[in-house]
Amino acid sequence: MYYEFFGLDYPPYRITPDTQLFYSGGERGATLDALRFAICNGDAITKVVGEVGSGKTMLCRMLELELPERVEVVYLANPSLSPENILHAIAFEIGLPEGSEPDRLKVMKALQEYLLKRHAEGRQVVVFVEEAQGMPLETLEEIRLLSNLETRQHKLLQIVLFGQPELDERLSAPHVRQIKERITNSFHLKPLKVQDISDYLIFRLAQAGYRGPDIYSRGAIRQITRASKGLMRRINILADKALLAAYTDNRHLVSTADVRAAVCDCEFAGSANHWRPALLAACCFSALALSTALLVFEQDAPVVKVQNIVMPIAKDEPVKQPSHPVVVVAPVAPVVTASSGADLLGTRIEVTRLWLMQANPSHFSIQVMLASTAEEGVLERLLQQQSNKGELDNLYVHRINMRGKEMIGAFYGDYRSYSEAEVALKQLPQALNRFQPYLRNMQQILAESITQQDLISMNMVDH
Repeated sequence: MYYEFFGLDYPPYRITPDTQLFYSGGERGATLDALRFAICNGDAITKVVGEVGSGKTMLCRMLELELPERVEVVYLANPSLSPENILHAIAFEIGLPEGSEPDRLKVMKALQEYLLKRHAEGRQVVVFVEEAQGMPLETLEEIRLLSNLETRQHKLLQIVLFGQPELDERLSAPHVRQIKERITNSFHLKPLKVQDISDYLIFRLAQAGYRGPDIYSRGAIRQITRASKGLMRRINILADKALLAAYTDNRHLVSTADVRAAVCDCEFAGSANHWRPALLAACCFSALALSTALLVFEQDAPVVKVQNIVMPIAKDEPVKQPSHPVVVVAPVAPVVTASSGADLLGTRIEVTRLWLMQANPSHFSIQVMLASTAEEGVLERLLQQQSNKGELDNLYVHRINMRGKEMIGAFYGDYRSYSEAEVALKQLPQALNRFQPYLRNMQQILAESITQQDLISMNMVDH
């Protein structure tokens, strides 16, 4: 809602890994170049370690884009694979029909033949493993054995491990020292320093279309540095909330007090939901003014409902991906009775239940909407609209446990890889695109699903 106020085209501090917002400072660009060289050089195993929120996933996405076309990337998002399943997972991601074959020897033979064929064509195959610190040591050992697939001069399969510092701790165990010996390149993503953070904040604003003077005061940058500990995700969250605080005070300069208010509203600060009174009052005042404006706002304009605050959004204004549950309500043309919409909702929930029972945790889907139970009518109308357009089959709905509160998530499609889902995201129906959809890993979606015990617990809390 502050984008027009600061002259921005879109949210500058999204925490989703948008490669257009890749910052090459803080040694990130140099690390990307080194990774690209290591892979093109044919190195067997490469390791990238960084704290939570240090930019590993962004680096992974950038690396995939920067590699030459002759390099084929296999992306493994599920680190908890067993040694028996890692081989099948790689074969499945590559698209080998033997990926579902129970006989491991047949799968290994098919994989080796595939890799030899790719090598003969002058191509390379590299496996990216995200969250590698969560991978069982036995599976890491299996990866080492896979790195043995080679010709006389070249490795047939290369591995890049992305993980948190715990990965180094696990690799220090004596019985897995052979894996450590195979790691030819090891990179550590260090936290950003004060000057890097200042440059990073300016870079992100410029990418989002800002052309004005400096927004953040020196004190605000120092405060962000201390509170974020130099971690990019925390910097993004704090910068976004600080901009909101300045906006509510009708100021174009972010002060130290704005950052302190942002810190108080962050989970990682350990004091969430304790906003300073002045900021709370300003937000309430803005909400009151905006609610009044809603009465005369254009009838078909989208509306964003954030908790209990209703705010109109200009038609072409992008909606930022929030850190708290947000319901985006778009105009829906068809007039639908409650019964028809409710029937569709119930049907899609049942279809989704069966879908989740068979879901592959390594797959991806597109989250198009997150609604509270009080907003079920909005979701019902959306389902009816998609049904009228014949696009209902790809739309799934299920109940989510969001910090002990029941929410309803709407998802679109089931995709085998991140890149496949990314292509689908760009081709979403226009009616769904307005909700600012983003990609989700199926493992995360499954983890959020509400069980019967969850429902009982939530009802006890509500009553």
